Amino acid sequence: MKKIVLLLFCCAFQLAFSQQSKIDSLKSELLNETFNSKRIDILSTLNQLLFDQSGPNESLPFYEEMRDLSIELNNEELEIQSYKYISEVYIVNNDSIKAKEIAQLSLEKSQNNNNPEQIINSLNQLARVYHNFEDYEKAIEFYKKGIEYYEENPHGKTICLLYSNLGTALGLIGKNEEEIRVLIKGAEYAENLKDYQSKFLFLINLGWAYMRQQQYEKANNYILEGLKDSVNIETISTKMNFHHLAGLNYSRWDKYEEALTHNNYFYEYVKKIGNKRFEFDVLNNTAVVYRKMKQPNKVLDISKKTLKIAQDLNHKGAIFVANYTSATAYLDLEKYSKAESLFLNILKDSINPRVLSKENLGKTYDNLFHVYQGKKNYEKSLYYLKKYKAINDSILIRQRDSNVSEIETKYQTEKKEKENLQLKADNAEQVLSLEKEKNNKWILGSGLLSVSLLSLVFWKKYKSEEKAKKIITLQKDEIVEQKEVIETLQKDLHHRVKNNLAIINRFIDVVKEEFNNEAFDAKLIELQNRISSINEVHQQLYNNNDATKLGLKKYIDKLKQNIENTFSNENITVKQSIDDCVNLKADKSFPVGLIINEFLTNSFKYAFPDSEKGIISININESVNHYNIELADNGKGFPKGFEGSNSKTFGLRIMKLLTQQINGTFNIDGSNGVKLNIQFPK
Repeated sequence: MKKIVLLLFCCAFQLAFSQQSKIDSLKSELLNETFNSKRIDILSTLNQLLFDQSGPNESLPFYEEMRDLSIELNNEELEIQSYKYISEVYIVNNDSIKAKEIAQLSLEKSQNNNNPEQIINSLNQLARVYHNFEDYEKAIEFYKKGIEYYEENPHGKTICLLYSNLGTALGLIGKNEEEIRVLIKGAEYAENLKDYQSKFLFLINLGWAYMRQQQYEKANNYILEGLKDSVNIETISTKMNFHHLAGLNYSRWDKYEEALTHNNYFYEYVKKIGNKRFEFDVLNNTAVVYRKMKQPNKVLDISKKTLKIAQDLNHKGAIFVANYTSATAYLDLEKYSKAESLFLNILKDSINPRVLSKENLGKTYDNLFHVYQGKKNYEKSLYYLKKYKAINDSILIRQRDSNVSEIETKYQTEKKEKENLQLKADNAEQVLSLEKEKNNKWILGSGLLSVSLLSLVFWKKYKSEEKAKKIITLQKDEIVEQKEVIETLQKDLHHRVKNNLAIINRFIDVVKEEFNNEAFDAKLIELQNRISSINEVHQQLYNNNDATKLGLKKYIDKLKQNIENTFSNENITVKQSIDDCVNLKADKSFPVGLIINEFLTNSFKYAFPDSEKGIISININESVNHYNIELADNGKGFPKGFEGSNSKTFGLRIMKLLTQQINGTFNIDGSNGVKLNIQFPK
């Protein structure tokens, strides 16, 4: 994989070098040209290359000259094009007022010219300004205006860009289903228009969409497809966007080395073009990776660079992120006073929701809880824990109310549409009946009365059946609505339980601090691992689309990591064989997780004395009616005379009781290592 990425990166920079040669040649040509009519032709070509490749401040004088010459020569097309370039410069320099002014001027000019392609481009540019400065609702409004205008006046290929940008904006406000629909629709336009550059935009945005939904493998498929095919296009910025997205996706996927590789490629590129906003972004993403890798010193070094960039940009949101990153690094380094000072300064910005959202405020309270716990100031620690819980509960209530409201709106809209369709069908049926009666009146003659009566009987019967069908349809809709509401409440419940377990876990941490007793600590750690095994079920069920079952492989993976982190014994390897498709109902996942937790804990503690090397294996498969679990280690086994099946030791007793809870069979053998077989019904 690294070789492929490196090859792509080398190709990209060879292409960049070629483009830079063209830029240098055009600049030289411009320097020697005195006729304005020829200068503007050179600037038109040069600025397109500069827009794709160079830094904004370096390019601004050329953009402004093209604007001035186009006004002088009455070239309205190039004048409007120059406004797009200049607006982008102000976006990069974080000047929202000037960026918006220039974009609005471009729209007014294009509307005066009544040029459809220019109007569509200008609507997209104005939407981009709102988008970049996080006014997503306004951005969506202008993207949709651009799409509506294009459908009435189809000109150019900007329609693909509009759909791509609209999808991104929808994703950022959490409208994921609509985002996917918009991106697929845009991809259809790109295919019909043979716009392959836009194809890559849709690959990038589909990657973002699936990454936000935590479907990292699916996101990676789109990203790798884009990286593979992007060798054939000329815009280096498109290639680098794939590296940027790949780094972020691998980071969230917990594949840290791959994340760092792609981040490094993107960082070198943004430094070269002088894009400070992207430089901040990629450095911050790299800091997140190092924090996950538990390297706080590297996080701290990077956060100092990001703070300098944020201050240069005078961007409050970026300054908050840089300070927050520094504070978490100090917390991880147990430099509690420095972390405390930074987090308290961050709280001063809590009056500005654009800088410190409710979610970020909650995270800050949570971190201060840990800071004061580290300083053994339990009064303040408990104070911030309560504030964190209060704000977290308010966020959950807001999300639940929003979800229920959205479901109710969808239901009422669909209900109204069905009623309208039924009314139209009734009207059409009535008109048709009258027309038939009129055409056949002279044939029916004296039999009209009997036929009319017969028709009335059938009509009443038909209406009765239609009414029954309508009632059944509405009942089905209500059942679907109730199911969605129940699923939403289930997710809410899982999230609340998860948070409460996390609070219990933290209280145990506080208790451990008060007692200097290794045996006592060891027992509490084992208790925390059991809590974590339950907590992970709630975490995964909350994240799943289906809140009633979870994927067993991912769940056991997390349990394994928790135990490995607890004992930190590099001589012991845990191997597992679980199919990706094995799912387990929620009620059975708790006891299964606790059984595996107990077995792993006992094997780490007792199976391999004197740091012997050993292997613990976890094999789980399913048949038509049963699940089969086989847990084994190649350690020293049970002592002579020890009867595993009749043992009353705490760990074995728990495992047997949990097996009974799921109506399973329990067989354990300790003659050659320890092997436990459990079978339980689906």
